[in-house]
Amino acid sequence: MSKTFFTRIIFLLVIISCSDQPTSPPTVHSRDILEKLQSLPDLQVSEITPQNDYPRQFEIYILQPLDHNNPAGPQFQQQIFLSHRDEAAPMVFMPSGYSARATTVSELSLLLQANQIYLPHRFMDGARPSTMDWQYNTVEQAAADHHHVVETFREIYQGLWVSYGASKNGATALFHRRFYPNDVDATIAKVAPISLAVEDPRYDVFLENVGDEASRNKIKQFQIALLKNRDEILPLIRNYMNNSPFHYSVTEGVILEFEACEYAFSFWQVSDHDTSQIPDSSSSALELFTHIEEAGFMPFYSDEYMNFYQPVFYQFYTEMGYYRLITDHLQGLLLTLPNPSYSFFAPSGAALNFNPAVMQDILQWLQTEGNNIIYIYGELDPWTAGAVEPTAQTNAIKIVQAGANHYIDIADLDQKTLVYSTLESWLGIDINESAIPLERSSIRKKKWDELDAKNKFMKYHLFP
Repeated sequence: MSKTFFTRIIFLLVIISCSDQPTSPPTVHSRDILEKLQSLPDLQVSEITPQNDYPRQFEIYILQPLDHNNPAGPQFQQQIFLSHRDEAAPMVFMPSGYSARATTVSELSLLLQANQIYLPHRFMDGARPSTMDWQYNTVEQAAADHHHVVETFREIYQGLWVSYGASKNGATALFHRRFYPNDVDATIAKVAPISLAVEDPRYDVFLENVGDEASRNKIKQFQIALLKNRDEILPLIRNYMNNSPFHYSVTEGVILEFEACEYAFSFWQVSDHDTSQIPDSSSSALELFTHIEEAGFMPFYSDEYMNFYQPVFYQFYTEMGYYRLITDHLQGLLLTLPNPSYSFFAPSGAALNFNPAVMQDILQWLQTEGNNIIYIYGELDPWTAGAVEPTAQTNAIKIVQAGANHYIDIADLDQKTLVYSTLESWLGIDINESAIPLERSSIRKKKWDELDAKNKFMKYHLFP
């Protein structure tokens, strides 16, 4: 066949193709989404190569006042990752309690085949003011940031909005709902506690009763063994620090004692709860160190991580509350920090005056007016001690998954169909469960198991 023959065929196909195109005027959606985004106020918009399998993705910076009560005062830029599917699709709004990543796709975004907005919390990476005036790092100021984002993007995305998050991200979504209850149509908050004191005693009670007595005793004996083998373990920690990609201003004694004190909480929070993996008191110092290196989070004590998390601990010790490091059984063994407290990680020089009224107000609102909220918790996760208990005054539901830790997906729930049917009722939509790959949960579990301590720590604090 000749080249001319192929040319004629291609020409005919073009003619046929053109004849199928609509001749009606352009619709209201004919402008490209990039052009629409660039027309919105207070935004700097860049289209980026999608990093999470969405058709299109944008890195956006929105201008926010440092103090929403003084909008004419200092301002800062807040990063936003917008993953775009279709203007008519729902929007999953994910206000992070930490920073944000372009690679993230939440299970809810998959489930709803939704667009997604993911943004960092004020004072965190991606939303740091030029001057870190800590008094403005509050839940109400952050909620106002999120309200500004919702108002701005609703100009384009006028359909359903659902907020979503896990851990501090989930708590941040709840705070936003309390101050701006009509910004979204529903909220799913996973493993999101509402702590009521700077060292909420409910976490003590939880750790004193979780699991069985033999497991709790083995954990305590491991903590004691770590500290009793101090002289042999400290050089191993120092060697770790010297070979780390991070920089450390704290001493190896600080790391040893914090790791020993924190172990019980983190074991129930993020491990698979297999106490047979815990070395016993007859184990060598190397075996004890190896376990804490694998199960612990030593990069957390580096200058880089401590600087990263300063805004978080400021919030814990001024409004959000936290938990106590239980040291009753370690008396006489804590030589570097006889009375350890996580306030150690708060920004130096910042006033840490805890206001219990903030969380009390939020909890009261959630229990009396917090409609269209689904709370999800893991039975063995210590943060479940701070779970929100819905009342008959709202239509909110609470699900606690038996045997689960802090790392729980909706797809893992025994009552996942309750989540789907509830969302369908509230939102007036049909949910296709097959939108989430069946292997998603097992893949996430495998990836979690393969993470080293540095990345595991980042992931369990940042996962949406």
